[in-house]
Amino acid sequence: MADDSDRVRLLDRKYRELAMSTFAFETRLTHRLGYLRTFASPRIAGLLRHTGQMGAEPRRRAYDTGLFMRAIIDAGLESPTGQCGVARLNVMHRQWRITNDDYVWVLGTFAVVNIRMIRRAGWRPITRAEQQTVIDWHVELGTRMGITDIPTDFATFDAWFTAYEARMLRRTPAGDELLRLAIGVVASTIPRRLRRPALALVPVLIEEPARTALGFRRPGLPARFVIGLLLAVRSWRRRRSGPPGPWFALGEPNGEYPDGWTLDDLGPRRSYTTETGRGD
Repeated sequence: MADDSDRVRLLDRKYRELAMSTFAFETRLTHRLGYLRTFASPRIAGLLRHTGQMGAEPRRRAYDTGLFMRAIIDAGLESPTGQCGVARLNVMHRQWRITNDDYVWVLGTFAVVNIRMIRRAGWRPITRAEQQTVIDWHVELGTRMGITDIPTDFATFDAWFTAYEARMLRRTPAGDELLRLAIGVVASTIPRRLRRPALALVPVLIEEPARTALGFRRPGLPARFVIGLLLAVRSWRRRRSGPPGPWFALGEPNGEYPDGWTLDDLGPRRSYTTETGRGD
């Protein structure tokens, strides 16, 4: 048991370095786009609409998703904070009937898409060992959430993820509604005069078939050029400036929690429905 704990602590340290320092920008971008990507799944979008939390508190729902992941990554799965965070996630999810495949796919929106994003937008290439660290950490997280049959290497997980998306993703009214609410949250953080051009760049960073399932049109050449230029400039600056300083602190005040927060504050304040959830 001690050996396994030591293994996970080492994995925590390695992944924390990647996600919170080496590829911090790429990982944060992955988490934000992955949140939107879940609306492309009819079953998951249907469940999210059914619970009512997104409709009642879209801003809080968006913040909570990111804070949960950052807290667990920063503290580590073996830490009291990490164990509490996983336990909270389990309590929130177990009241709904969610298929194992859907769980694996959502896990892939963090793991597989993170590696894809680093390969596409990273300031330097990601090594095979770093790719395996990303996969290993998410397999450990998923296992602690009771998820089974998680692919254990990037090539296998990437192929599984691609096949799932080709088979399962499609546009739905629930997905459209949730995306509209989420985009409204994003837009509220952008100066008004910059909202339209900034939001027009979002589809460039989401691949097919998720892009079409979310109702986005194929981005034009100008949008693709702007994104390419911005990423190139950002990579150049990152190589010159070195790793970023600390940018996350557990419980730190933010726009949704101006007085600070704890893990107990995250998640639904109340049950928005008394029914057992099933996706459309």
